[in-house]
Amino acid sequence: MSGRRTIGSARATWRRTPSLLACVVLYLGQAGCFRGKLPANQFYRLAPVDSLGAPAGALGAPPLTGSIAIVTYETPGIYGDGALVYRTGASDYGKYPTREWAIPLGEMLAASTETIAGARALTSGRIAFDRTGSRREQYEWRGTVREFDEVDGPSAVSVSVSLSARLVRVANDSVVWSGSSSEVEPVRDARRIESVVDALSAASSRALIRLVEDAASALRRVAAAGAQRP
Repeated sequence: MSGRRTIGSARATWRRTPSLLACVVLYLGQAGCFRGKLPANQFYRLAPVDSLGAPAGALGAPPLTGSIAIVTYETPGIYGDGALVYRTGASDYGKYPTREWAIPLGEMLAASTETIAGARALTSGRIAFDRTGSRREQYEWRGTVREFDEVDGPSAVSVSVSLSARLVRVANDSVVWSGSSSEVEPVRDARRIESVVDALSAASSRALIRLVEDAASALRRVAAAGAQRP
């Protein structure tokens, strides 16, 4: 029971402090006697993918031959404004007022997908993060963030990442594969926001690897079934 009170109290203080400071700043600023500074914003990036698992040659022949553009992931709702998101329970969401992503979350996930897909024999053609929106490739990988949260439980802190993706043939906008992946990762040190970012990096890397491998496996099965037809 003491563990629950300790974690709950520490996490509440961590979040409440910026809001409390903001209220004090507002009050003193209106009174014309404020001489301090607003809390500085802190910016974070997802860690680069550092473990890609099996080499491309061990995963089988590429099921596609066309080029693939990785489109910036959609980040709907609370995930789209750049702040790190936390959740208490199933539906009590909040976001850190001074802790933000240095690069939009959807762009970081797209860049990681480019690295992972390039190492996993998804196609023999080119794979590139489409930063300009030119959409000149034969296929597009379109992803969406479903969850990207720090999760505060009664006795521990973890993160939850849920992503979905579609591989689309650009010529006729037809979906050739779709899937989703969810990962949970414990936070080693709940007192440090860097530990939360590390956990989000690990969980998102695993989720992306699973998505790309699922896509490659499904497309190989489709190609094999087509080859067996008379």
